[in-house]
Amino acid sequence: MKKRLLLLLTLILCFSVTACTSRGGQTETQSLAQSDAESRPEKTVQEDAGSRPEKTAQETEGTEIYRDFRVDNVFHSDSEGDIHYNIYIPETYDGTKPYALYFTLPGYGGLYFQGVAANIKTEEFGFEAMKYNEEMIIVAPQLNDWGETSADQTIALAEYFLEQYNIDRDRVYGSGYSGGGETMSLVLGKRPDLFTAYLHVSSKWDGAYEPVIEQELPVYLAIGRNDEYYGSEQTQEAYNALYALYEQKGFDKEKIDGLLVLDIKEHEYFTQRGISNEHGGGGLFARDTEIMGWLFQATKEPSHGGSINASLSGTVPAELEYIPDKYKSPSEHPGTLEKLTYQTWESFSYEEKTQELTKEAWVYLPYGYSENQEYNVFYLSHGGWSNETTTMGTDQNPRSFKHVIDHAIEDGKIQPLIIVLPTYNNTSGRDSGDYSLALRLTDRFHNELVNDLIPAVESRYSTYAEDTTQEGLKASRDHRGFGGFSMGSVNTWCTFRYALDYFRYFMPMSGSYSTDGEYMAELVKESGHDSDDFFIFAASGTDDFAYSAFKTQIMAMGSVSDGTFRFADNEADGNLSFLEREGYVHDAIASDEYTYNGLRFFWNREQ
Repeated sequence: MKKRLLLLLTLILCFSVTACTSRGGQTETQSLAQSDAESRPEKTVQEDAGSRPEKTAQETEGTEIYRDFRVDNVFHSDSEGDIHYNIYIPETYDGTKPYALYFTLPGYGGLYFQGVAANIKTEEFGFEAMKYNEEMIIVAPQLNDWGETSADQTIALAEYFLEQYNIDRDRVYGSGYSGGGETMSLVLGKRPDLFTAYLHVSSKWDGAYEPVIEQELPVYLAIGRNDEYYGSEQTQEAYNALYALYEQKGFDKEKIDGLLVLDIKEHEYFTQRGISNEHGGGGLFARDTEIMGWLFQATKEPSHGGSINASLSGTVPAELEYIPDKYKSPSEHPGTLEKLTYQTWESFSYEEKTQELTKEAWVYLPYGYSENQEYNVFYLSHGGWSNETTTMGTDQNPRSFKHVIDHAIEDGKIQPLIIVLPTYNNTSGRDSGDYSLALRLTDRFHNELVNDLIPAVESRYSTYAEDTTQEGLKASRDHRGFGGFSMGSVNTWCTFRYALDYFRYFMPMSGSYSTDGEYMAELVKESGHDSDDFFIFAASGTDDFAYSAFKTQIMAMGSVSDGTFRFADNEADGNLSFLEREGYVHDAIASDEYTYNGLRFFWNREQ
């Protein structure tokens, strides 16, 4: 089971919790929405609730607005009868652009006989979802049970929205809380193809497993260990069953972990947030950015024949963020720098292995590093006239950029990760000062990197690699990145060319490789990978002497007609981004700022 970090909620969780009677005579706490809901009055139908398409004869529109949701709409299905639902449509929706779609099914307290809009008045999933995508329609059905009838009605309603609205079929999300989870599991046992990813909250699985496996639908199972209504055992059993079926399909752990997540929360998770009842406390998951971020970062990947990929990274900002001044001083929770010594071979005779070398790299470990946790790894190459200590320093003499990373992790801007600082210097520490020699060494560095350095690092430290065989390193490529500034950028492009099997993320900065975009696309094709298998975060400064050639390369890559490179600010929509800083030159200030921004994107999907 993949270990997952629990993110501290920064939202103020000051709310009152009351109890309501659930089916079977048991009690579960009402949603955390109550105190919010009481402070927001309902609106009349005349108030704007966003642009809506023309209503069909099968649809009766609701007459009231509650917190931007139009409530008690009715879809008159020929086969499934009247289906009540509440809906949020962004004001920007006009039908000309496809929007994402999210279905959230409630627990017992939100069923229709509990009262109009009882679901959105007692649960926050729909409202919290608005924070993740401004271009998403949110549907909150109010059904009458948690069985087959409600499952069939959910399917009919989903089909209706996919037909009548302009929906991005690659971004259709679902969640089910308590009884709603039972219903959604039945839905997925029949029509998993309707959805992109599913969040199963404080519930049990009633539906068939096999259709989910066949569709390779990402599923996140979240529950309290001592859930008062279901317990956690049934959720564990569902996870085990799904996992076993994926194994029978031949999937390895890395691939299964990308599709299936089990998140059983200990009691402290709830009590630390002022909740004592774990089942009712499932409403907290709506405000957990790790859980909800997982759901809304998932997207279907058409070029993989409809397979599913849950993106690991967040959104590239529109502009580079300046490094806060305080980040340049030591933090209260510093990480550590360790020197790693490893054996390799002289670069130009590497294949012959006639001259063995002992080399050093420095390794940054985040504050609180634990062997019981898996970490993403970023390999950061120095530029010309430099070595492995240039960027972050040593344990005895850390550079300011080490403090920057400490602070950024401390403040939650960068996820805890391992940073490896190697050198492409060969037989002399002065090799990188010879421009022509440095070019040739970066072109050869991939041999040492893949065969010697990565195994030395990832056999010693806790990473996502199950082992350091070639197969193990390839399987964990999504959790590995490479970047560098100046000649380190050239080294990054060489790594992209020769080692795409082992790395997903690349951060070239102010250093070009080829201004022929078609040639760069051909390198991808030769590697056996496609456009969905990598992301490039590129940056430079307008007064940098390398800026012109570097930007020309990036623009040429983005202009390749076959779509090998697609400009985007996230992994779902593309694989290439370029940011520039007005007036920045070719120096350490620029290098540090670009790297800081890139690491805020890599593996930071909740941001």
